[in-house]
Amino acid sequence: MQDFEGRMVRRDGVMIDISISSYALRSPAGEFLGVEGIYRDVSDRKRLERELRRLATSDSLTGIANRRAFLEQASECLRRAARYKKDVVLFIADLDHFKAVNDRYGHIAGDVVLQRFARAVAPELRDTDCLGRLGGEEFGILLQEARRKEAQHVAERIGESARRLRFAAANGQEYGITVSIGATRNHRDDRGIERPLVRADMALYAAKGAGRDCIRWSEP
Repeated sequence: MQDFEGRMVRRDGVMIDISISSYALRSPAGEFLGVEGIYRDVSDRKRLERELRRLATSDSLTGIANRRAFLEQASECLRRAARYKKDVVLFIADLDHFKAVNDRYGHIAGDVVLQRFARAVAPELRDTDCLGRLGGEEFGILLQEARRKEAQHVAERIGESARRLRFAAANGQEYGITVSIGATRNHRDDRGIERPLVRADMALYAAKGAGRDCIRWSEP
């Protein structure tokens, strides 16, 4: 056995990552005598690997999934939903007039808005749901095994969470934000994220056209 990875508790009680290499000991006659091996502490290497994976899949500003990681997770969820005939709902949430926040209060203030919105959304979702930043002020949310009625309630809670957020500018002025949400249900022939993403995006444009700070669906 060469470089078999595992974990073990060190004498001081600390859990460490290890790599095990071993081979059988035999007598000149070929009889099995035992096993000799080496355990190597590879905790530092494993921590680096985990950090590199986190950096590759996380949005550096908000800490949630980045665009690539979210789309991969959502695609896999949609494939499973098609296979097992489950209901899935996709949201695209876009912060209203976000450019005005950057222009009026600065990009640092805009970053704070994005971070706090991401933290406000997370408690409204289950562990099985997916949340990611698609880019700029646009977020993707995928609800697994959710019907339209319950998904509508989640979207409404997200909108309310956004409206409750308050921010203070450097001059002491207080301001808030709202969010527009485009929503779509999965179709049985969806095998990836591409078509649901287009439908949710069209619904988002409808929400913006309806005055923003609202939810619109891609189908009646």
